Amino acid sequence: MAIVEPTSSKKAVMRAGKELAECYKKGCAMQAEALDVLNNWRLSHSYPLEKIRTILEKNARDIDSKALIGQRIKRVPSIVGKLNRFSTMRLDRMQDLGGCRAVVSRIDDVYKVVELLKSSRTMHELKNEKDYIEEPKDSGYRSYHLVYSFQNKKYEKLNGLQIEMQIRTAVQHSWATAVEVVGAFTAESLKSSQGDANWLEFFKLVSHYFQELEQDKKFRSAPDDLKRLYDELNVQRFVHACAVTANHIDKEDNAWASYFLMELKPKENIINITSYPTTHLAQAGEDYLAAERRCKDIVGAEAALVSTNDLDNLRNAYPNYFADTRTFMNNLGRVLG
Repeated sequence: MAIVEPTSSKKAVMRAGKELAECYKKGCAMQAEALDVLNNWRLSHSYPLEKIRTILEKNARDIDSKALIGQRIKRVPSIVGKLNRFSTMRLDRMQDLGGCRAVVSRIDDVYKVVELLKSSRTMHELKNEKDYIEEPKDSGYRSYHLVYSFQNKKYEKLNGLQIEMQIRTAVQHSWATAVEVVGAFTAESLKSSQGDANWLEFFKLVSHYFQELEQDKKFRSAPDDLKRLYDELNVQRFVHACAVTANHIDKEDNAWASYFLMELKPKENIINITSYPTTHLAQAGEDYLAAERRCKDIVGAEAALVSTNDLDNLRNAYPNYFADTRTFMNNLGRVLG
């Protein structure tokens, strides 16, 4: 695959991050030079991400042959927003610029995959782990995270770049999808616990009840607190109104495709998808940044550069970009009755 190496020093990357976070805070226009530094830095995580994703895929499929695998390069708004929220955060040390995910059937499978990964022989170094299943984030987010530092003798400039693995269940994945969909259509960062208090409380409650659902609790009647918010927010009508149409997917044979640039415009109810072969990573990165610039002034619009091993899996791996909340609503129906 095409290799993108960092062209700036870590100090320059850190400075660019600080400049972009300051612009975010003040509401000023982000400087093109700082954005170019950020874009090169995040794209340099692509090769480490690909290699570490293959390790996750092998181990996840050993536990659950139907495990869903995906990977993505973090979006500029997410990067800059995170730098702004956490004053000690540095762009050159951010752990999740490159992230890969395995979605498995059950909570037990999550922990089996984690143990298998931790016992596997690899040159990459485990730097951090967080069990957000036992101790969910304030938003209700649940998943298991492992952060690896990439090590490779051939590409020394990439050594030390950090890649985050997320291992979660299909139910947890449906929850995270719904949070992102509603966040996009309300133009609020609900996944970062920012936005309408009722939606935040709704998703926090849903996370709690979904956990009970996965622990085989049978709901004989709808929980009063959840039902009240469900009715007040008119959840079913809202999420059905979010359905989007895949407006454009390259018509050519996509067998060669490795990266997919997805551009969601929720107010227009469309998503544009452009595919790229592995050798065109640099072009994909430039187009990604251009798409993010277009989305900046469109309410709720988002761009993402993602990868999956099969075009047919794209919707399953990234249902949030298709505003696909069907699995979430099915799981919610099991709680509400």
